Amino acid sequence: MGEIMAIAGSTWQRILKMKSVYFLIICVLVLIASAYNYNILSLDCHKSLMIDVSILLNTIAAIIVALSASFEIPRELREGVASTLLTKPLGRTQYLVGKLIGTVVSGVVICGLITLGFILIFNSFFDKATGPMIQGHLLVIASLVPMTALAVLTSVFIPESLAPLFTAIEIFVGFSITKLSSLKYIYGGILPDLNLYNIRAEASYDIAVSSSYMALVTLWGIVFAVFATSIASLIFSQKDLK
Repeated sequence: MGEIMAIAGSTWQRILKMKSVYFLIICVLVLIASAYNYNILSLDCHKSLMIDVSILLNTIAAIIVALSASFEIPRELREGVASTLLTKPLGRTQYLVGKLIGTVVSGVVICGLITLGFILIFNSFFDKATGPMIQGHLLVIASLVPMTALAVLTSVFIPESLAPLFTAIEIFVGFSITKLSSLKYIYGGILPDLNLYNIRAEASYDIAVSSSYMALVTLWGIVFAVFATSIASLIFSQKDLK
């Protein structure tokens, strides 16, 4: 467990030490606040617009964080960093799990700051933020787990130059599963249904989802992450490292 946390710690420290991360968070919060000025163009629906924009931008931030794993793992394999790490008492599965945990923790911090910023902004313009709004953001944070697991899985068998692109496509398809699920020869249930984490419409109209739904979706994401990481470990164990 100590080896896993060492890899995870180095991963989240590297991401969270980047000044550009906090600059982008500020930009996101400015965009969220700017939705208040669209009361006329939105026919006085700027309140719903702010909620919708905040969840959308938080989702994009979560996707970018998850994609970072598909950049970092192939780069470390190419540069031989992973080989150096794996000569120590550190299994390949532990390495992948550490990368998964480190990336998810980074995303939780980043998306959590956006969520807190949204609550402060919303409360300054309107009434107190309600449960459905917060639920929408919490589900975005929960979606980091399956998306990052997908990135880890893709990064161990797709070349470095293509891994981020393939991961982005997989995430896009994951958010489109509702439309693709009827196409049984195209979608076979392998990719996660990321649309389960999208309740922007409900949050915008202040419609709460049940606590059991929140818990089950979060648990499902963890189960998928275990499955994807296990497959990634099997593939990684057969990979020749430089």
